Amino acid sequence: MTKARELFQDRKMFMYVLVAIVMSGYDAVATMQHIGRGVAAEGNPFMESLIETNALVFFLVKMALTSLCLLICYNFSHLRMARLGIRLTVIIYSFVCAYHVLIVFAA
Repeated sequence: MTKARELFQDRKMFMYVLVAIVMSGYDAVATMQHIGRGVAAEGNPFMESLIETNALVFFLVKMALTSLCLLICYNFSHLRMARLGIRLTVIIYSFVCAYHVLIVFAA
C-alpha cells in the first residue's frame, strides 16, 4: 500500500500540478464566457465541438484530460522530461490566463 508520504514526495512538483489544474479550470470557464460574449473562439476543433454540444461536457473533458496528463507526468517526475512537461504546462497556462485577463479588461 502506498503511503501518503511516498505519493506526495515531491511537493514542489505536486504544487505545480495543482496550479496547472486550477489554471486549466479558469481557462475553460473564461473561454466559455468569452465565446458567449463573442470576443474569442476556441482554437481546438474537438473542444469547440464540445462547447457547441454541451458546456459541462467541455469542462469535464478538458479537466479530465489535463488532470490525467499532469498526474501521469507527476508519477514520472523522477524523470527530467516529466518535470519539464509540468513546468512547461504551468508556463503556458500562465500566458493563457494572462490573455484571458487582458480580454476582460480590454472589453
